[in-house]
Amino acid sequence: MAYEMVVGLEVHVQLQTQAKVFAPEAVTFGERPNAFVSWVSLGYPGTLPVLNKACIEAAARLGLALECEIASEFFFSRKNYFYPDLPKGYQITQEAAPIARRGQVFLRLADGSRHRVGIERIQLEEDTGKSLHDQDPFDTLLDYNRAGIGLVEIVSEPDIRTPQQAMAYLAHIRRVVRFLGISDGNMEEGSLRCDANISVRRWGEERFGTRVEIKNLNSISALGKALDYEYRRQVALLEAGQAVQRETRTWDGTQTVPLREKETADDYRYFPEPDLPPVRLSEEWLERLRRSLPELPDRLFDRLIGEYGLSADDALLLTEDRPYAEYFQALLREGVSPKVAASWMNGPVRAYLNEAAIPMEAFPLPASSLAKLIRLAESRQVSLTAARETLFPHLVQNPTAEPADIAQRLDLFLSQDENQLEAWIADVLAEHPDKVETYRKGKVGLLGFFVGQVVRRSGGKADPKEVQRRLAEKLA
Repeated sequence: MAYEMVVGLEVHVQLQTQAKVFAPEAVTFGERPNAFVSWVSLGYPGTLPVLNKACIEAAARLGLALECEIASEFFFSRKNYFYPDLPKGYQITQEAAPIARRGQVFLRLADGSRHRVGIERIQLEEDTGKSLHDQDPFDTLLDYNRAGIGLVEIVSEPDIRTPQQAMAYLAHIRRVVRFLGISDGNMEEGSLRCDANISVRRWGEERFGTRVEIKNLNSISALGKALDYEYRRQVALLEAGQAVQRETRTWDGTQTVPLREKETADDYRYFPEPDLPPVRLSEEWLERLRRSLPELPDRLFDRLIGEYGLSADDALLLTEDRPYAEYFQALLREGVSPKVAASWMNGPVRAYLNEAAIPMEAFPLPASSLAKLIRLAESRQVSLTAARETLFPHLVQNPTAEPADIAQRLDLFLSQDENQLEAWIADVLAEHPDKVETYRKGKVGLLGFFVGQVVRRSGGKADPKEVQRRLAEKLA
């Protein structure tokens, strides 16, 4: 098309701290509504906010990871607006003096290219409560458990040009916060939320078009679909000679629909928060934070490919979150080769996590036990199929057991009797002389048929790799 998409994203990350950012109650998810609220969160007269140092540390670590300049001094502001899920009537946030500015990320795209997106600012603020529109047939219900939880807002520069870039950016931010351990990044639980600002302009123009904000983007795929729809909507308006209105819209799963006119900073009547003094950060404290940062997903991704020779797809899955990457590296320390470890991590382990709907931290099997199981398959004591499909599920259910003991109990050990193996092969070849002749005439794909027949005749006791090697020799 003759129009270019211009996108900037505002990503909100809920912080995993023990207490809220300005109030003492615990940070929770899925608890009984309004069970974790205090006079401070509810804005009772006479209550005063107290800044949680852990939230400052989390925001600063994120700023360092995104190559931002961390402010040596910053302060908080009040953002005034009325909405039922904001009990105080204002939100404590940062407007004039955010904790971090001028960062950048480099996205890896599916075609192998890289794209830079600048970070305008990172600001620390408090979350709002949650409005529940589907719990009562007549009324909207309010849960204030979330009100006051620490939130960092990451505002990108308008450097994104395609839905694919936007999706890659959001996935990158999610990986970073997970590696830092400051948030679980679960969009389905609201721990990570995204708003998109999108405009269009003719190719070659420098001036931006009229910006529209899209809210209610609750997944990475929803972000891509909403941007694609809104781009086409705005282009259609311009092509029809109509103007794009500056407004806030929401994504309903199939289209963007209007919510309200877009607010400006003046509408919020920002002013410095009178109950919180400015915060000063020493260079020594920031340097300690900088040294404490873990290996970040981008650097680990490069090492997995360059040092270990893994594919980009495997490396991307292994850098999805830090506990997953650490388990992979624990397998390497147990002597498992990188490619074999990646195959097990992104195969049986990931399938189990998805089926059980648990995070890597809850995976019951120690890396040392999984390594023993892998060695049974690598040494051809049990077949790879039996190891993955039978032994692995049993071991996960009995994580303290020895893999060899389970294999013995389930009668999974392969036969080491060479004479017996030769007899099984001879019987199968004798039963299928026509297929033997067809194979020798060039239909080599029949080799898999013969292997399957031998393994079946052995009751699963024949090693498929050894059977294939011997069959290839005999049929040559």
